[in-house]
Amino acid sequence: MYNSRNMPLVYLVIALIVLYGCFGCVQKTRITVIKHAEVYLQDIRSLAIIKFDGMHEEMVRKALYNKIIDVQNSNNKLDYIRVINIDQNSFEHFDDDINFSPDFEGVHADGVISGRVAATIKDVHDTEKVKIREGTGEYKEGKNVFGQEAEVEIQRTIIKEVPYVMRQANIIVDFSIINLKTKQRIFTDKVSEEYKEKYGGENEYRSYLENSMSQLPSQNQTLEELFDKVASRIVAKIFTTEITRVVEFDNGSNKYAMGMGGNKKVKEGIKCAKNGEWEKGIEIWKDVLNTKPENSAAFYNLGIAYEKIGDWENLKIAQKMYKKAVKYGDKEIHLDALYRVKAAISDFFQ
Repeated sequence: MYNSRNMPLVYLVIALIVLYGCFGCVQKTRITVIKHAEVYLQDIRSLAIIKFDGMHEEMVRKALYNKIIDVQNSNNKLDYIRVINIDQNSFEHFDDDINFSPDFEGVHADGVISGRVAATIKDVHDTEKVKIREGTGEYKEGKNVFGQEAEVEIQRTIIKEVPYVMRQANIIVDFSIINLKTKQRIFTDKVSEEYKEKYGGENEYRSYLENSMSQLPSQNQTLEELFDKVASRIVAKIFTTEITRVVEFDNGSNKYAMGMGGNKKVKEGIKCAKNGEWEKGIEIWKDVLNTKPENSAAFYNLGIAYEKIGDWENLKIAQKMYKKAVKYGDKEIHLDALYRVKAAISDFFQ
Protein backbone atom coordinates (compact mmCIF):
# COMPACT_ATOMS: atom_id res chain seq x y z
CA MET A 1 0.00 0.00 0.00
CA TYR A 2 1.28 3.47 -0.90
CA ASN A 3 2.62 5.40 2.11
CA SER A 4 1.06 8.87 2.26
CA ARG A 5 4.09 10.04 4.21
CA ASN A 6 6.03 10.02 0.93
CA MET A 7 3.67 12.55 -0.64
CA PRO A 8 5.73 15.64 0.38
CA LEU A 9 8.75 14.14 -1.35
CA VAL A 10 6.68 13.40 -4.45
CA TYR A 11 5.41 16.98 -4.47
CA LEU A 12 8.98 18.26 -4.18
CA VAL A 13 10.23 16.16 -7.11
CA ILE A 14 7.32 17.21 -9.33
CA ALA A 15 7.82 20.86 -8.40
CA LEU A 16 11.52 20.76 -9.24
CA ILE A 17 10.88 19.08 -12.59
CA VAL A 18 8.24 21.63 -13.54
CA LEU A 19 10.22 24.61 -12.31
CA TYR A 20 13.50 23.49 -13.82
CA GLY A 21 11.87 22.61 -17.12
CA CYS A 22 10.07 25.95 -17.40
CA PHE A 23 12.35 28.44 -15.70
CA GLY A 24 15.67 26.75 -15.11
CA CYS A 25 17.00 26.77 -18.65
CA VAL A 26 20.43 28.37 -18.68
CA GLN A 27 20.69 31.24 -21.18
CA LYS A 28 23.87 31.14 -23.28
CA THR A 29 25.61 33.13 -26.02
CA ARG A 30 28.63 32.76 -28.28
CA ILE A 31 31.83 34.80 -28.01
CA THR A 32 34.33 34.77 -30.89
CA VAL A 33 37.92 35.91 -30.38
CA ILE A 34 40.48 36.29 -33.19
CA LYS A 35 43.87 34.77 -32.25
CA HIS A 36 46.73 35.81 -34.53
CA ALA A 37 49.49 33.36 -35.44
CA GLU A 38 52.88 33.66 -33.76
CA VAL A 39 54.90 32.19 -36.62
CA TYR A 40 55.31 33.12 -40.28
CA LEU A 41 55.20 29.87 -42.27
CA GLN A 42 57.13 31.46 -45.17
CA ASP A 43 56.48 29.49 -48.37
CA ILE A 44 55.17 26.37 -46.64
CA ARG A 45 51.98 25.27 -48.38
CA SER A 46 51.92 21.71 -47.03
CA LEU A 47 52.83 20.59 -43.50
CA ALA A 48 53.60 17.04 -42.39
CA ILE A 49 53.17 15.89 -38.80
CA ILE A 50 55.95 13.46 -37.94
CA LYS A 51 57.14 11.81 -34.74
CA PHE A 52 56.71 13.18 -31.21
CA ASP A 53 59.11 11.24 -29.01
CA GLY A 54 57.71 9.90 -25.74
CA MET A 55 54.67 8.03 -24.49
CA HIS A 56 51.26 8.86 -25.95
CA GLU A 57 52.83 10.42 -29.06
CA GLU A 58 50.01 8.99 -31.19
CA MET A 59 47.50 10.94 -29.11
CA VAL A 60 49.21 14.27 -29.65
CA ARG A 61 49.71 13.68 -33.39
CA LYS A 62 46.08 12.66 -33.87
CA ALA A 63 44.81 15.65 -31.87
CA LEU A 64 47.13 18.02 -33.75
CA TYR A 65 46.06 16.69 -37.15
CA ASN A 66 42.35 17.02 -36.31
CA LYS A 67 42.77 20.56 -34.97
CA ILE A 68 44.62 21.75 -38.09
CA ILE A 69 41.93 20.23 -40.29
CA ASP A 70 39.26 22.00 -38.23
CA VAL A 71 41.00 25.35 -38.65
CA GLN A 72 41.45 24.83 -42.39
CA ASN A 73 37.77 23.94 -42.78
CA SER A 74 36.36 26.70 -40.60
CA ASN A 75 38.46 29.70 -41.62
CA ASN A 76 38.15 30.38 -45.35
CA LYS A 77 40.09 33.64 -45.01
CA LEU A 78 43.34 31.76 -44.51
CA ASP A 79 45.54 30.50 -47.32
CA TYR A 80 44.98 26.78 -47.45
CA ILE A 81 47.81 24.61 -46.12
CA ARG A 82 47.65 20.88 -46.72
CA VAL A 83 48.35 18.80 -43.61
CA ILE A 84 49.70 15.23 -43.65
CA ASN A 85 49.94 12.82 -40.73
CA ILE A 86 52.97 10.64 -41.48
CA ASP A 87 52.80 6.90 -40.88
CA GLN A 88 55.00 5.61 -38.05
CA ASN A 89 56.91 3.37 -40.46
CA SER A 90 58.54 6.46 -41.99
CA PHE A 91 59.99 7.72 -38.71
CA GLU A 92 63.41 6.11 -39.21
CA HIS A 93 64.16 8.78 -41.81
CA PHE A 94 64.46 11.34 -39.01
CA ASP A 95 66.83 11.25 -36.09
CA ASP A 96 66.35 13.00 -32.74
CA ASP A 97 67.93 16.21 -34.04
CA ILE A 98 65.53 16.35 -37.01
CA ASN A 99 68.31 15.82 -39.53
CA PHE A 100 67.03 14.78 -42.93
CA SER A 101 68.04 11.84 -45.01
CA PRO A 102 68.88 12.92 -48.58
CA ASP A 103 66.91 9.98 -49.94
CA PHE A 104 63.89 10.59 -47.72
CA GLU A 105 60.76 9.45 -49.50
CA GLY A 106 57.08 9.56 -48.62
CA VAL A 107 56.91 13.09 -47.25
CA HIS A 108 55.75 15.28 -50.08
CA ALA A 109 55.52 18.44 -47.98
CA ASP A 110 57.17 21.83 -47.71
CA GLY A 111 57.57 21.61 -43.93
CA VAL A 112 57.27 19.29 -40.95
CA ILE A 113 56.25 19.65 -37.33
CA SER A 114 57.80 17.36 -34.75
CA GLY A 115 58.78 17.27 -31.10
CA ARG A 116 58.66 15.49 -27.77
CA VAL A 117 55.83 14.76 -25.38
CA ALA A 118 55.83 13.98 -21.65
CA ALA A 119 52.59 12.95 -19.95
CA THR A 120 51.80 11.80 -16.41
CA ILE A 121 48.50 10.89 -14.78
CA LYS A 122 47.65 9.45 -11.37
CA ASP A 123 44.66 8.95 -9.07
CA VAL A 124 44.95 9.55 -5.33
CA HIS A 125 42.31 7.61 -3.38
CA ASP A 126 41.25 8.79 0.07
CA THR A 127 38.24 9.51 2.29
CA GLU A 128 36.97 12.63 3.99
CA LYS A 129 34.44 13.42 6.71
CA VAL A 130 31.25 14.94 5.29
CA LYS A 131 28.25 16.37 7.10
CA ILE A 132 25.04 15.07 5.55
CA ARG A 133 21.35 15.30 6.36
CA GLU A 134 19.33 12.11 6.48
CA GLY A 135 15.83 11.09 7.42
CA THR A 136 15.16 9.44 10.77
CA GLY A 137 12.01 7.56 9.74
CA GLU A 138 10.02 9.64 12.22
CA TYR A 139 7.52 12.33 11.25
CA LYS A 140 6.06 15.46 12.75
CA GLU A 141 3.46 18.03 11.82
CA GLY A 142 4.89 20.74 9.58
CA LYS A 143 4.58 22.35 6.17
CA ASN A 144 5.47 20.96 2.76
CA VAL A 145 7.13 22.86 -0.11
CA PHE A 146 3.77 24.42 -0.97
CA GLY A 147 3.32 25.81 2.53
CA GLN A 148 0.54 23.34 3.31
CA GLU A 149 0.13 21.56 6.63
CA ALA A 150 1.53 18.03 6.33
CA GLU A 151 3.59 15.39 8.03
CA VAL A 152 7.29 15.97 7.37
CA GLU A 153 10.14 13.63 8.11
CA ILE A 154 12.45 14.62 10.94
CA GLN A 155 16.01 15.13 9.68
CA ARG A 156 19.29 14.70 11.51
CA THR A 157 22.89 15.64 10.72
CA ILE A 158 25.50 12.90 10.71
CA ILE A 159 29.24 12.75 9.94
CA LYS A 160 30.09 10.17 7.28
CA GLU A 161 33.40 8.97 5.85
CA VAL A 162 33.02 9.35 2.10
CA PRO A 163 35.58 8.06 -0.45
CA TYR A 164 36.96 10.34 -3.14
CA VAL A 165 39.50 10.30 -5.96
CA MET A 166 41.81 13.22 -6.73
CA ARG A 167 42.93 12.92 -10.34
CA GLN A 168 46.09 14.77 -11.37
CA ALA A 169 47.55 14.88 -14.86
CA ASN A 170 50.19 16.90 -16.67
CA ILE A 171 51.24 17.14 -20.32
CA ILE A 172 54.27 18.98 -21.74
CA VAL A 173 54.89 19.15 -25.48
CA ASP A 174 58.05 20.63 -27.04
CA PHE A 175 57.69 21.12 -30.78
CA SER A 176 59.50 22.59 -33.78
CA ILE A 177 58.52 23.52 -37.32
CA ILE A 178 61.14 22.92 -40.00
CA ASN A 179 61.12 24.25 -43.54
CA LEU A 180 62.12 21.28 -45.71
CA LYS A 181 63.06 23.55 -48.60
CA THR A 182 65.62 25.55 -46.63
CA LYS A 183 66.38 22.85 -44.01
CA GLN A 184 65.89 25.51 -41.34
CA ARG A 185 64.03 25.38 -38.05
CA ILE A 186 61.65 28.34 -38.26
CA PHE A 187 59.78 27.99 -34.95
CA THR A 188 60.30 26.27 -31.59
CA ASP A 189 58.06 26.41 -28.54
CA LYS A 190 56.64 24.50 -25.59
CA VAL A 191 53.07 24.13 -24.36
CA SER A 192 51.74 22.42 -21.25
CA GLU A 193 48.39 21.57 -19.70
CA GLU A 194 47.50 20.43 -16.19
CA TYR A 195 44.44 18.68 -14.82
CA LYS A 196 43.37 18.40 -11.20
CA GLU A 197 39.83 17.35 -10.34
CA LYS A 198 38.24 15.81 -7.28
CA TYR A 199 35.51 13.19 -7.68
CA GLY A 200 33.37 11.96 -4.83
CA GLY A 201 33.69 13.06 -1.21
CA GLU A 202 31.57 16.12 -0.43
CA ASN A 203 30.68 16.38 -4.14
CA GLU A 204 28.40 13.38 -3.71
CA TYR A 205 26.02 15.49 -1.61
CA ARG A 206 26.16 18.93 -3.24
CA SER A 207 24.06 18.41 -6.36
CA TYR A 208 23.80 15.98 -9.23
CA LEU A 209 25.76 18.44 -11.39
CA GLU A 210 28.93 18.08 -9.30
CA ASN A 211 31.84 15.64 -9.75
CA SER A 212 30.46 12.47 -8.22
CA MET A 213 32.37 9.20 -8.28
CA SER A 214 30.06 7.91 -11.00
CA GLN A 215 31.28 10.73 -13.25
CA LEU A 216 34.97 9.81 -12.93
CA PRO A 217 36.20 9.38 -16.54
CA SER A 218 38.78 6.85 -17.62
CA GLN A 219 42.39 7.99 -17.46
CA ASN A 220 42.62 7.65 -21.22
CA GLN A 221 39.66 10.00 -21.65
CA THR A 222 41.28 12.58 -19.39
CA LEU A 223 44.51 12.39 -21.39
CA GLU A 224 42.62 12.75 -24.67
CA GLU A 225 40.94 15.91 -23.36
CA LEU A 226 44.31 17.34 -22.30
CA PHE A 227 45.92 16.52 -25.63
CA ASP A 228 43.01 18.20 -27.37
CA LYS A 229 43.72 21.37 -25.37
CA VAL A 230 47.45 21.13 -26.12
CA ALA A 231 46.75 20.70 -29.83
CA SER A 232 44.44 23.74 -29.79
CA ARG A 233 47.20 25.87 -28.28
CA ILE A 234 49.81 24.66 -30.77
CA VAL A 235 47.53 25.29 -33.74
CA ALA A 236 46.68 28.75 -32.37
CA LYS A 237 50.40 29.57 -32.52
CA ILE A 238 50.74 28.40 -36.12
CA PHE A 239 47.51 29.71 -37.67
CA THR A 240 45.31 32.74 -37.24
CA THR A 241 42.24 31.20 -35.67
CA GLU A 242 38.75 32.17 -34.65
CA ILE A 243 38.10 30.82 -31.16
CA THR A 244 34.39 30.56 -30.42
CA ARG A 245 33.23 29.86 -26.89
CA VAL A 246 29.73 29.30 -25.59
CA VAL A 247 29.26 31.18 -22.31
CA GLU A 248 26.25 31.35 -20.04
CA PHE A 249 24.58 34.43 -18.67
CA ASP A 250 23.94 34.92 -14.95
CA ASN A 251 20.32 35.77 -14.11
CA GLY A 252 21.09 36.55 -10.48
CA SER A 253 19.91 33.29 -8.90
CA ASN A 254 22.10 31.78 -6.21
CA LYS A 255 24.65 29.17 -7.25
CA TYR A 256 22.54 26.24 -6.01
CA ALA A 257 19.30 27.29 -7.74
CA MET A 258 20.09 25.67 -11.13
CA GLY A 259 19.06 28.84 -13.00
CA MET A 260 15.72 29.23 -11.22
CA GLY A 261 14.67 32.58 -9.77
CA GLY A 262 17.00 35.49 -10.27
CA ASN A 263 16.73 39.24 -10.68
CA LYS A 264 13.87 40.44 -12.91
CA LYS A 265 15.78 43.38 -14.42
CA VAL A 266 18.92 41.30 -14.96
CA LYS A 267 16.83 38.71 -16.83
CA GLU A 268 15.27 41.48 -18.91
CA GLY A 269 18.78 42.51 -20.02
CA ILE A 270 19.60 38.89 -20.88
CA LYS A 271 16.48 38.69 -23.05
CA CYS A 272 17.57 41.81 -24.95
CA ALA A 273 21.07 40.43 -25.49
CA LYS A 274 19.68 37.09 -26.73
CA ASN A 275 17.60 39.07 -29.26
CA GLY A 276 20.71 40.90 -30.48
CA GLU A 277 19.90 44.12 -28.62
CA TRP A 278 23.20 44.25 -26.73
CA GLU A 279 23.26 48.02 -26.23
CA LYS A 280 19.84 47.89 -24.60
CA GLY A 281 20.97 44.98 -22.42
CA ILE A 282 24.05 46.95 -21.33
CA GLU A 283 21.89 49.92 -20.33
CA ILE A 284 19.58 47.69 -18.30
CA TRP A 285 22.46 46.05 -16.42
CA LYS A 286 24.03 49.45 -15.74
CA ASP A 287 20.66 50.61 -14.40
CA VAL A 288 20.60 47.60 -12.06
CA LEU A 289 24.00 48.64 -10.69
CA ASN A 290 22.75 52.18 -10.08
CA THR A 291 20.31 50.79 -7.50
CA LYS A 292 22.23 47.66 -6.49
CA PRO A 293 25.96 48.45 -6.85
CA GLU A 294 27.01 45.00 -5.60
CA ASN A 295 24.93 42.95 -8.04
CA SER A 296 27.45 40.37 -9.28
CA ALA A 297 25.17 39.10 -12.07
CA ALA A 298 24.92 42.56 -13.65
CA PHE A 299 28.71 42.98 -13.53
CA TYR A 300 29.23 39.52 -15.02
CA ASN A 301 26.76 40.01 -17.88
CA LEU A 302 28.34 43.39 -18.66
CA GLY A 303 31.66 41.56 -18.87
CA ILE A 304 30.19 39.20 -21.47
CA ALA A 305 28.90 42.17 -23.49
CA TYR A 306 32.31 43.86 -23.61
CA GLU A 307 34.20 40.61 -24.15
CA LYS A 308 31.98 39.88 -27.13
CA ILE A 309 33.25 43.05 -28.87
CA GLY A 310 36.72 41.53 -28.64
CA ASP A 311 39.17 44.42 -29.09
CA TRP A 312 41.86 45.16 -26.49
CA GLU A 313 40.13 48.16 -24.86
CA ASN A 314 36.82 46.33 -24.44
CA LEU A 315 38.56 43.22 -23.13
CA LYS A 316 40.12 45.42 -20.44
CA ILE A 317 36.65 46.72 -19.54
CA ALA A 318 35.35 43.15 -19.46
CA GLN A 319 38.18 42.22 -17.09
CA LYS A 320 37.12 44.99 -14.70
CA MET A 321 33.51 43.79 -14.82
CA TYR A 322 34.51 40.18 -14.12
CA LYS A 323 36.70 41.27 -11.20
CA LYS A 324 33.67 43.01 -9.68
CA ALA A 325 31.55 39.91 -10.27
CA VAL A 326 34.13 37.74 -8.48
CA LYS A 327 34.31 40.25 -5.62
CA TYR A 328 30.56 40.35 -5.01
CA GLY A 329 29.56 36.88 -6.22
CA ASP A 330 30.49 33.30 -5.45
CA LYS A 331 29.94 31.48 -8.74
CA GLU A 332 32.53 29.46 -10.61
CA ILE A 333 31.49 31.00 -13.96
CA HIS A 334 32.61 34.43 -12.69
CA LEU A 335 36.13 33.20 -11.96
CA ASP A 336 36.28 31.20 -15.19
CA ALA A 337 35.35 34.32 -17.15
CA LEU A 338 38.07 36.35 -15.42
CA TYR A 339 40.73 33.76 -16.30
CA ARG A 340 39.42 33.57 -19.87
CA VAL A 341 39.55 37.31 -20.52
CA LYS A 342 43.00 37.59 -18.91
CA ALA A 343 44.28 35.00 -21.37
CA ALA A 344 42.64 36.86 -24.27
CA ILE A 345 44.30 40.12 -23.21
CA SER A 346 47.74 38.50 -22.95
CA ASP A 347 47.35 37.15 -26.51
CA PHE A 348 47.51 40.72 -27.82
CA PHE A 349 51.13 41.00 -26.64
CA GLN A 350 52.47 37.66 -27.85
